[in-house]
Amino acid sequence: MIIQNDYSFIGSDIRKIRESKGITRKEIAEKMFISEETIRRIEKGDNDPRISTLVPICNYIGLDLKDIINHEVNEYNNLLSLRKEINYLLNNSSVEKAKDLINKLDSIDAKSNINFEKELYATKHYFNGILSLEDGQKKNNPSEELEVALSDINSRFKVNKFKDYKYDEFSLRILLALSISEYKKGNMDLYRDIMMEISKYLDPELENYFILCYNVAIFYFRAGKHQESLKVCDIAICNAKKVKETYYLNMIYYIKGINHLNLEQIKEARESFNYCLALTNIFSEDKLAKSLSIQVEKAMSGYK
Repeated sequence: MIIQNDYSFIGSDIRKIRESKGITRKEIAEKMFISEETIRRIEKGDNDPRISTLVPICNYIGLDLKDIINHEVNEYNNLLSLRKEINYLLNNSSVEKAKDLINKLDSIDAKSNINFEKELYATKHYFNGILSLEDGQKKNNPSEELEVALSDINSRFKVNKFKDYKYDEFSLRILLALSISEYKKGNMDLYRDIMMEISKYLDPELENYFILCYNVAIFYFRAGKHQESLKVCDIAICNAKKVKETYYLNMIYYIKGINHLNLEQIKEARESFNYCLALTNIFSEDKLAKSLSIQVEKAMSGYK
């Protein structure tokens, strides 16, 4: 969580309330035994103050510190919840429903915390890029939106130096979308390099672990490395502790089946596809279930 233990955003509220009540920094400094310079820096947001420093200042000017922090946490959790739901809808081909929720991002209040605000901007650019990918029109350039999203999070980000950075869960998701965009543009070298970088982050503790595994498995499949692709799938399946809570496990089984077909392992392919369709029918939207059913039927059409 980006705002955990980050209280620098409170400074502007302290200044506004202090000035509205005619209280000077000097007065607070003398009464609370805190230097004027410390108070000035807190108000400007130049440093991340300790909670032990903020409490006496806020108490003196009558500012409820707990309410401010709770509001910020609630707004950030709202962002995370919306982002998760929008991703789910997009992955289940419910684009119009996703667009309705994307519009709700504008109602989130993130102005008091610069890191929160950066992530909110990144989220908007990320979904603009995803929608451009879904649209598929040549006039759109999803990569531009996705690069902006990554630079929202890290102002130093340059796509030609993407290996120089460390990625958290959300920035990994953006990087993945960028790799898909580059693949669709035919930029195979960059696609390969990004996917190889993402393969280093396949940690089962990540919320997006199975989505990342699926796309890495797709990458190996496209490269004709079927055994490597199957290895990624099998490891992911072994890490699926609770099927109901394992988002994207159906797609892991799908690409596993495709790999088996290419290796002419028909029995294994059929078994993987059956798992894929069963999971999809239970846990996914009807539109995706129908689409996958058609794809599996076509893939198996030449086999008894």
